Amino acid sequence: MTNTPAVLIVGAGPAGLVLACDLARRGVGFRIVEINHPGNTGSRGKGTQPRTLEVYDDLGVIDAMHAAGGLYPPAMQWDGAKQLGEYRMTQLEQRQPTPHIPYPSMYMIPQVRSMEILRARLKELGGQVEFGTKVNGFTQDADSVTATLQREGGASETVRSRYLVGADGGRGIVRPTTGVEYMSEPVDSRPMITADLVVAGLERTHWHMWDKPKGGSLWLCPLARSDAFQLYAVFNENAPDTSPKGLQQLISERTGRAELKVGEIEWVSIFAPHIGMADHFRVGRVFLAGDAAHVHSPAGGVGMNTSVQDSYNLGWKFGQVLLHGAPDSLLDTYEDERLPVAAHVLNYTTRVHQGMWIDHDKKKVEPRDEENWQLNVNYCDGPLAVDEREDVPSGALRSGHRAPDSPLRDAGGATFRLFDAFRGPHFTLLAIGATGVPRLDSRYGDVVHVYRIVRTRQAAEKGSQLLVDAEGHAHRAYGDGLFLIRPDGYVGYAAPANGGTPGLDRYLARFFA
Repeated sequence: MTNTPAVLIVGAGPAGLVLACDLARRGVGFRIVEINHPGNTGSRGKGTQPRTLEVYDDLGVIDAMHAAGGLYPPAMQWDGAKQLGEYRMTQLEQRQPTPHIPYPSMYMIPQVRSMEILRARLKELGGQVEFGTKVNGFTQDADSVTATLQREGGASETVRSRYLVGADGGRGIVRPTTGVEYMSEPVDSRPMITADLVVAGLERTHWHMWDKPKGGSLWLCPLARSDAFQLYAVFNENAPDTSPKGLQQLISERTGRAELKVGEIEWVSIFAPHIGMADHFRVGRVFLAGDAAHVHSPAGGVGMNTSVQDSYNLGWKFGQVLLHGAPDSLLDTYEDERLPVAAHVLNYTTRVHQGMWIDHDKKKVEPRDEENWQLNVNYCDGPLAVDEREDVPSGALRSGHRAPDSPLRDAGGATFRLFDAFRGPHFTLLAIGATGVPRLDSRYGDVVHVYRIVRTRQAAEKGSQLLVDAEGHAHRAYGDGLFLIRPDGYVGYAAPANGGTPGLDRYLARFFA
């Protein structure tokens, strides 16, 4: 371990681990420290949305994630021991893949398992988490951040890094040390518990929901590839009792099913649902990501996903600044792009929580598909979205949008996806419907991969790879034009198919010395 890493990451939850994996594959020097030791931290953020699955594809862990989880079962509403019927929850729908959306459904991966997979991937990439390591404090100057680390049973250590990222959660040290303003308020005054526990006698065919029992709602969701259920319960009156006897009484009374018996209790936590958000995600050389920047209600299943995508947005920008000479100001766009997204998600999850857990006299509030799946999160109004096309039809793909997938064939006739082209730490230039491929400055080398997409097979042009779109999926998704895809899978720059390269050259120059 070096005491002069380029980036010091504080916190090894989903946000910290995704950032560490992304920096490791880019060759950016970093250290990642975590005050706690690995253990069963519970299923918690088990809902993994389609956009996050695409991030996991890019990081090389999608197969492991699929093997660790499964699709959600349908929801069943109950009134005591009486079934009221299946309840249509839009985020639970099992949709079929399309040419442009390969992972269309929310996937259940207990958070403890997803973190194990990310740690294993980090190890493959040559990194590791320093567990049992506390940050006692830090200061920053114009050139670096100086932090004091304390390892259990060891001497303190001074680490001087170019940047520091606080991914240490809502109660971590990084955000309060920066002095950033933080808005926080309860979203529900009642305490709740969540637990992973075995419930003998309960069918694993559904996510079981008792919404109106005396004392408060209770939900039991069968965890994928496990014998356990995830329990959520809200308490209108009495304080939560998380002892084995208390949990047995809770389930017996609220379900009206005396035959249900609580077995092994794997993990349990009491919490008070609240929301919070920092008013800045960057303070000098210190950045906030995940719960350190924004805390959401668990309703809707997007909080953890938003944290993952914070790091996915930040990682490539660190790479360009630290390895390719981009100006430090590029890092300002992290806050420009992610803070509005976090604010939007905060409003959304609060609405969902109030609909699901508070107002049971009215119809439940269900997430809109595009909100829940996060495929329509975009940076169209951000500083990195440049679109030089004219008269773009309403609803067409624009700069700032997520870059869709499409099935293609390579020059040899083998199957190939656009996501195969995007995977990795590089930019990707697509020339669709163009008569030729722009020639890029040699300094971009392997950091910009160039593809020409055509309808029928023909000779490939120098400096590019040929992809055949015989079924027209890519042409329908993108239209004709030049599209530069950022390393995080968003369209950064768009131009007419034969519009020349001055605009493209100017755009790329923002990311390289």
